Amino acid sequence: MASKSTVSALQEYCAKHKIPPPTYECIDAEDGSFICRAQVMNVEADGQGRSKRDAKHSAANNLIKRLRMDYPDIDNIRPVEHTPIPTVDMIVTLRDYCVQRQHPLPVFEIVQQGGPPDAPEFIALCSVASIRRYGVSDHKKHAKQIAAAKILEVIYDGTPAQEHEMQVASIDNKMEDIESERYQKFKTYRELTESGIDDPPGVLLCDRHNYFTKFHNKIKQAAKEILNSHSYDEDYENQVRDLFHALKITPRIKKVPAEKTVEPIVQIEIDCEYDVLFANLSGIVYKNVLDYFRDMLD
Repeated sequence: MASKSTVSALQEYCAKHKIPPPTYECIDAEDGSFICRAQVMNVEADGQGRSKRDAKHSAANNLIKRLRMDYPDIDNIRPVEHTPIPTVDMIVTLRDYCVQRQHPLPVFEIVQQGGPPDAPEFIALCSVASIRRYGVSDHKKHAKQIAAAKILEVIYDGTPAQEHEMQVASIDNKMEDIESERYQKFKTYRELTESGIDDPPGVLLCDRHNYFTKFHNKIKQAAKEILNSHSYDEDYENQVRDLFHALKITPRIKKVPAEKTVEPIVQIEIDCEYDVLFANLSGIVYKNVLDYFRDMLD
């Protein structure tokens, strides 16, 4: 990503050329998203997003493109990479699709974060079965939205079957795509290691394991006692809550009704140095969390 956002780049451009700063006007769109109109001098451009902020950045990005075309005789605004944020909630869309088709539910992780304070960068990983896609943004939630959208591009073929529906290609038919992605990852890894870069991007499983094993011994011991306890009588929900309390981790837990089952979908997001998102039926997700920490604290 560039060192600053499109809005900052446009603001710098106006200050440098001593022209009035850009103006932004946002309105509600019919689909629940927002439309923003950005203007500098007599040049206008629109942008759309799920929030007013997303719409503003999209409008600034489009206005930069217009300025480069309309004023070729002045200095260009420095390039800024801008990834459009989906105008619908792709995480919910992906989760609902997986539930309807009885596919494994998506799992989200923030695998890397960095950048200066005024321009942070987050890389999110979305996994469905063995299919993995990444999203990059200056906000965690946007990076997850982009990653979810890329997964949907893989498992949808995009052909309308009838109004408001799409034909969906089976995940089993995407093995060729998965193998191609694995080859590309291997090729990229080889290029990185041969280029002299000491720290390839991404988070290794051993780094994630080491993060939890470096917890204070008293914290780990208290957590292991809960993990190994037989007093919960399969009350996994309370066992997980006690586990998080022992680890001094405050999770975000959300229950979402499922369309084809009485049992709700539970989302558990762990907000720590290595973010992890669990999502599954309530009878399964708490077991997944317990198994995860048995491995991480071992």
